[in-house]
Order: sequence, then structure tokens, then C-alpha cells
Amino acid sequence: MIPIPKTRFFAGLFSLVFCAHLLAAKAPDLPTGYSLQYQQSFKSKKALADFMMTDPSAWALAKSDGNTVLALLGASDYSPPHRSPLNIALIKGKTFGSFVLEVDIQQTGVKGTPINEYMKQYENAADAPGYAHRDFCFFFGFEDPSHFMYIHIAKAGDNNAHNVFVVNEAPRTPITDFRTLGADWGVEEWRKIRIVRDIVKGTVALYFDDMLTPIMIADDVPFEKGFIGFGSFDDIGYVDNIKIWAPESSARKQTFFK
Repeated sequence: MIPIPKTRFFAGLFSLVFCAHLLAAKAPDLPTGYSLQYQQSFKSKKALADFMMTDPSAWALAKSDGNTVLALLGASDYSPPHRSPLNIALIKGKTFGSFVLEVDIQQTGVKGTPINEYMKQYENAADAPGYAHRDFCFFFGFEDPSHFMYIHIAKAGDNNAHNVFVVNEAPRTPITDFRTLGADWGVEEWRKIRIVRDIVKGTVALYFDDMLTPIMIADDVPFEKGFIGFGSFDDIGYVDNIKIWAPESSARKQTFFK
């Protein structure tokens, strides 16, 4: 047997451990039979074509720390049929039932004002108008603009914020069974989001940075299959590194919005 120099042995061992760590970090725990059905990192200028939007002029590809992201830059010119978010970008061509979604989100401001500028206007930003409901939203089971669910993540929760909502031919209604008091978006901070939807159990769970403990859970979630998307009720933000795992996805050419 040819002896292996200690330096080469430990270098090789470190390489194996490091690669295993990377794989563990990138691959979430998935139910049996799930595979990657969609991913988007916005490196191509054609990435915007993947989405149908309530108002395309409100969205653009932008740079954040040298990286290209999907940016919601302002209010959409859109009047929903029922009281619900105005700013929506749905992934075209695919509908999902059960899924695991991971995405990086940076909530960048209140209404159209970047968060740094907004906070300079008030001595106590926590008491400033709109700050408690500073939000980003995640849409799923989107059958049409009158039938869908969405998760609203906000700094502070109440009946209109930081909840799982259903829109079913009526203004949005919270259906949350468990939630935290709120979630801190921070200032120019990226947050890792995971959403786990199980149509057999009728559940959806939301994870915010901590991928082990959900901050929001809902049972008896309707609308088994639909489009997945991103947006806000009336604030702004960045989206990057979308990955969706599922047992399957269904092709659907239908589009909404004008």
C-alpha cells in the first residue's frame, strides 16, 4: 500500500466534508417522490417572460449587491375583483398542488419608499404609518383572481396582516391556525422563505429564516391546485433564487390580468 501524505489526506477529507455540507445546505428535506419542478435565479434578461403580472410596469429586473433580482418597484395599476393584494407576479405555464417552495426575499420599503429613506422620516419607525403592515406576499392555489390563497408576512400581525388568507369570491379572509406575532424584515436584509403545502393533509406551513420551525400554519386550506406567485399588498421588495419541488406540476396556458 502506498502511504498517503497527511497533508493530502486531510485536504481530501476536508473537501469531502465541505462538499457534503454544501449539499446538505442546498437540498431541503423533501417528501418521497418530490423533484425540482421550477427554478429561477434571474440571470437571463428573458426571466420576466416567466411571469404574468397584475401590472408589468411595476416590476423589473434590478441589481442588488451586484446580483440580478426580480424587483417590485411600486404600486400596480390593478383593481382586484375582491379586496386582496394589488401587486402579483405569478409563474406562468405551471400549476401545483402539493409543493415545497424556497425563495430569497428582501422587503425593501413601505409603499414606494425605500426602507432607509422611510426610517429617516420618523424618530420611531415602529410607530410610523404603514410600518407594522410592511409586507411581502406569497400566492398559491391561484385558480383565478377570485379564487386563491396567499400568505402575508408582516412586521406585526392582526386580522389583516401576517396571516394565511383565502380569496373565495369575497374579500380576503384569514384562515390561519397558528402564527407568530410578526416577522422582522430588517433593513436591506435578505430572508430565506420556505413554504410547504400538502393537499392530502390540507395544510400549509411557512418558515422564515429558521427552516426547522414554522412561523405560520393553516389547516383545511382550499383550492387544491393553482399557480404560485409573489408580490405585496402595497409595498415593494426583491425576489431571487426561486426553487419549487413537487411530486408533479400541471401545464396550464391560461393567463390573467391585462
